[in-house]
Formats: sequence, structure tokens, C-alpha cells
Amino acid sequence: MIDSTAVRAARRQALVLTGLLLAVGGLYLGLLGWRSTDVDWWFVPWMEHIIQHGARASLAEPIEIQVAGAQGFANYTPPYLYLLILAGFASDVLSSFALVKLVAVGGAVFCAGCVFYLLRALVPPGVALLGAAGVLLLPTVALNGAAWGQTDTIWSGLAVLVVAFALRERWAAMLITFGVALAFKLQAIFIAPFILHIILSRRVGLRYWPLPLLAYAAMMLPAWLAGRPAWDLARVYLDQAGTYRWLSMNAPNPWSFVQYLRLVPYETGVIIGTLATILAALLLGGLSVLWRRLERVDLLLLAVVVAGSMPYLLPKMHDRYFFLADVLAYALAISRPRPWTIGVAVAIQLGSLGAYAAHMLDFAPGKYLGALLIGAALVVALGQLLRALRRPGAGLSRHASLWPARAGARSVG
Repeated sequence: MIDSTAVRAARRQALVLTGLLLAVGGLYLGLLGWRSTDVDWWFVPWMEHIIQHGARASLAEPIEIQVAGAQGFANYTPPYLYLLILAGFASDVLSSFALVKLVAVGGAVFCAGCVFYLLRALVPPGVALLGAAGVLLLPTVALNGAAWGQTDTIWSGLAVLVVAFALRERWAAMLITFGVALAFKLQAIFIAPFILHIILSRRVGLRYWPLPLLAYAAMMLPAWLAGRPAWDLARVYLDQAGTYRWLSMNAPNPWSFVQYLRLVPYETGVIIGTLATILAALLLGGLSVLWRRLERVDLLLLAVVVAGSMPYLLPKMHDRYFFLADVLAYALAISRPRPWTIGVAVAIQLGSLGAYAAHMLDFAPGKYLGALLIGAALVVALGQLLRALRRPGAGLSRHASLWPARAGARSVG
């Protein structure tokens, strides 16, 4: 006999999912026409260069653009250009602007799929599906892709997969995905302390350690085969690091205050911030050595702390660099709905949104308010992480979720 309660629950979930998807469709259609300087000055010219000159010529050397106010070269790594090349096959029916937005929205959908895979390790399938759909309605996710035309969704989605693979103890997949994420954006390094914790606490074998480098090299291979020198490919991130001489690019972190008040010179700030970040990364990565190794939702909590604290301490950060913390904090609130997890997720989301407002709407106070909100959220999250580390036995892992196991939550391992 069919359980009528289960049928009713399935129908409710289907209705909620339908409503979410309709809301996503309406929101994204309304945002797609937004024109940002990144799209108009950089991405569209890159797209047009690819359409005009072809894939091989566009990969063989950095794309030179001649746009008023933005003369220079494409300074993203080749994997983003690969996506533009794929989108270029539809250039007969869509404009360059539409193709760039297509890639950006596709990245948002990809990120939602990655969140589903993460949540599926912790909550029932229906909850994971609704949670993944809800990702697309997060303000920073919608604005980053549909409005801004950026692709932080891709490297962040891959970093989410890193956490998901760690929960499942799939070490090779975890490290390969980390390498692929780094190939898209250097900001994927924010998740490195989490990986350090996994390596130390799980004693991941030495044979796995070269995998990120091999994955990174594999992602550069098509560009190298097209004729771009290996040295050029190796120094892309070095060139990016010297692009701006600002301690903060509208980032919602303390360096916005330091820069505004001119408390320290640029060079001094870079040194102090970098050293502080390295120290914090080593401390967070070595937590298992000091206390005990973390399990299940505790690991996700660690990932939230790591993803938020790295760009919070680092100078030279941009407004978008808390995107991974946005998504992981949301996933934590879905997988362990408590007042403090929801509060942390909301504070980080609002903090990032304040930085977006500073960039997209010239609302300068947004980044300062964002820094305060994210700082408060990190204090709460770090406090909960320390409590979990001190708790004897299995700790939070035995009470990781409000969702009943009988509803179909998949175990990890």
C-alpha cells in the first residue's frame, strides 16, 4: 500500500520546487539585461575576438582588446576562455552579450548542482533538491551570474564539490577537483586549509598529493597545444596579482577601513595581511592535531569558517570573493537548521550583498557594513567550531541535522 503521508509530502515538495523554479526564471529574466563594466569592457570583447579569430588563435596568446578605458589583455586563465569558445558555437543566433550571460547563468546552475551533491550527503533527497534550487535565489548568486555576468559560481561550485568529496572520503576526486578549481580562479585557494585538515586528520596518502598540480596542468593543456608558451600559462596569476595596488577592491573586510583611513602603506598592508592569513590557514588546517578530527556537518562548518576567514584577512580582495562563503553558509543552514546557522548564513549573505551594492550601485557604505556583518558571522561560526572540537566523543556528528535519517539521507563513507 502506498503511504498517503509520503505521497502528500512528495506533492508538497513538487509544488515548492515548481514555485522556486518559476521564481528563478522570473528573477533571472529580469536581471539578464543588466550591463556591467566587466561584461562590456572585458568579456564581450573577448567573446567577439574568439568569434572573429577562432579558438586556436584566441588560445595561442593573450587576447588583446581595444576598448576605451580598458586597453589590455584577457587576464583570466584559459578555462574561462574554453567556456566562451563553446558558447561561441551559438554566435549565429545569439549576440556576444547574450553568450557571455549564457555562460554566467550556466555557472549558477552548475553551482546549484554542486550544492545538491553536497547536501545529498547530509539530508534527505527532497530537502537537498529544494535546497539546491534555493541557491539560485540567493541574491549574490543571481546578481553574480545573471546581472554581473561573472563566473564565481564555477570555481565556487568546484570548491563545494571538494567539500562534498571529502564528506564521502573520495580523496582522489577531492584533490583533482581542487586542481580544476584553481585552474579557473586562484580564489579557490581559500578552501586549502580545509584540505589541509583532511590530509592531516585522515592521513591521506602521499600518492594523492600531486593530483591538484596534475589536474591544473591538464586544464592548461589545450591552450599549450594551441601554441601558448607554458611560461605564460604559469604566470597568469602572478600578472593578476600586480594589476591593482589597492588593499581593498570594495571587499567587505577590515582592509576597506584600513585603506579608507590610510592606516598603513600599501606594501606594509600586503605583508601584514598575507602573514596573518597564512598563520590562520595553518591554525585552521591543523585543528585536528590540536583536538580531534571533525566529521560530517562539523566538516561543513569548518569549510564555512575557512571560506569566510581567508578573504576576510587577505588584502587586495574584491567584492565578489566571499561568494564561496555565501554558498557554504547557506548549505550549512539547510543541513543543520539552527538559529545560529541561519543567522550566520544571513549575515554573510547580507555582508556580501553590501559589497555588491558598493560596486554595482556606488553605495560605498555597503562594504563597511558588510565587513561588520561578516566579521560577526565569523566570530559566531568560529565559536561553534571550537565548541565542536572540544566536545568529547562524536560531538555534533551525532546530532548534525534535524532531518530524519528514515527520510532517505545518504550516509557518507
